[in-house]
Amino acid sequence: MKINWKHTMVMFILSVSLVIPSASFHALADEKYTQSSSATSYQLTDAIKVEVKSILNESTSEGTRIAAVVRIFNNGDRLTGVPEYEVRVKTQEGLEYIMRPSQANVKNIQPKETAELSYMNVVDRYDAFSLTELSWLDVDEFVYPKEEKRIISIPVSAIEWKGEKAVLSDPATTKKWEDTFTIPVLSSPIEYKPVSLNEQNTPEGPMTIVGLLATNKGDKKTTIPDFRINGVSDKKVYTGKRLEQDKLLLEPGEQHYVHYAIPVRNTTELKSLSILTPEDFAVDDKTHNNYLIGRLTIALPGATSNLHFLNQLVEYEWNKPIKFDPLYKLIRPEVDVSMVDLQLHESAGGGFKAAVAKFKLLNHSENPLQVPQFQAELSSKSGNKYLGTRQSTLVETLIPNISYVIYYSFIIPSTETGEQLAMQILDTKSVEPYNIPLAAFKTKVMEETSDKSLAFYPFQVTLNDWSTGANYNMGSGSLPYSYKLNLDFNIKLQDEVVVDQSFSKMRLELADAKNRIMVTKVLSFTGENKLVSGTQTINFDLDRFETTVYLRIYEIIDTPFGEARRLIQTLKR
Repeated sequence: MKINWKHTMVMFILSVSLVIPSASFHALADEKYTQSSSATSYQLTDAIKVEVKSILNESTSEGTRIAAVVRIFNNGDRLTGVPEYEVRVKTQEGLEYIMRPSQANVKNIQPKETAELSYMNVVDRYDAFSLTELSWLDVDEFVYPKEEKRIISIPVSAIEWKGEKAVLSDPATTKKWEDTFTIPVLSSPIEYKPVSLNEQNTPEGPMTIVGLLATNKGDKKTTIPDFRINGVSDKKVYTGKRLEQDKLLLEPGEQHYVHYAIPVRNTTELKSLSILTPEDFAVDDKTHNNYLIGRLTIALPGATSNLHFLNQLVEYEWNKPIKFDPLYKLIRPEVDVSMVDLQLHESAGGGFKAAVAKFKLLNHSENPLQVPQFQAELSSKSGNKYLGTRQSTLVETLIPNISYVIYYSFIIPSTETGEQLAMQILDTKSVEPYNIPLAAFKTKVMEETSDKSLAFYPFQVTLNDWSTGANYNMGSGSLPYSYKLNLDFNIKLQDEVVVDQSFSKMRLELADAKNRIMVTKVLSFTGENKLVSGTQTINFDLDRFETTVYLRIYEIIDTPFGEARRLIQTLKR
């Protein structure tokens, strides 16, 4: 339908529902947007006041979509009907467009109650223009010529939003990364503080995860309202999504994290974050048009090296409980998690190294507790990140006051020395499949010591003595020499600790002077045939007699890429 006046043109086009764009990025225009942080109220009737919450002027494939959301407040003492005034928006050229009310708009408003009314129109024009005011008119169409009385007009130039390509220009709406802020127009006592910005690979592709700490500064229970965060680079806008899907209700003074995933590969591409609030217009009972209004811009700190990130972390003290953020619930406060070992293993076939971190879990409560299913990530000073592979284990419960040791293996390049590393403990369950950091600290591979008895933590392994003997058996075929390798071990636990049967093992390797392997044996610290204190005898046959032999002792683990081993000691006879 299209109606033409001399100075007034109205057109409404039913458009398809708009949802949050699924495309990862959009071209960024140079439009500027200025928004004040507080709205001014105007008297609409004797009892009703009105203020403008949102103004949209957005170019779409169907034309220009104009929308307005207003708040009305009944200051009277009785139920009052919403005036059936005609709402119009005016452009800088003097043209006026009649706004269609949402089917969801209330018809009446209770005393002292606030309600929101939504209006929209899609205009068949594609040139750029600006909006200057929103007006309410009392129109009598039952007389000729019809009579119009302008009730109020509210200026809207300062709060006009021209779609997600717009850029906020009001300095009051730009926040620094370290600032605490509230979101304008949400009427919420919740304050937000940016706390984390992490890159990670997900099944959906590379993502940057933004974390905000929300604090209820009010005196009543409050729900964290719905809002969105987009990432903005020099040329593109990346559409973010909130990861927490459940309704988050905060008690007075309570804090909770909210996270957003932004599909950008590298945080250095982002210059700022845009905070937007959703609005809704109901065409009918089944059709809704949703759109976003920009409220704030968060300026991101400049690109920093991973070495700078490392330098900000605290050096970890071995075997001390890791300090976790108490707001996260994955690791209960009754469970202490400490890192007791970090070593480099070589792959059996070459081509990679494996960093192996051993964590000790202690349940210091009086009741059995579930083994926390955390993830670990290692990063180098060059910025490379390596996600750990958790030891395959069937243990699900932590026994009170008994420690449980589990290891994580990290596949790293052969060139990695392990000198400057950062370890992050991650929560992979709360917003699966995304990872949320619970703790981070600076660390390095443990230095080698002359005391080799501590190399198999939590087992203290001492080789008291070893020897080889050979006998020649005439007529025994191609392997006439029978050898005995005798090893006298002392094995004991360093702490009150239990391990799973899939824990690391000892590999013994006997080689001759030409480095030819004579025999190998893998010994386990758990299970029916576990290694115990006393003499272990290994019998084997060989085709030659060797007078000089070398005994090599390894710690071995299983990784997704095969066995990885660490040479503990080499002995000569």
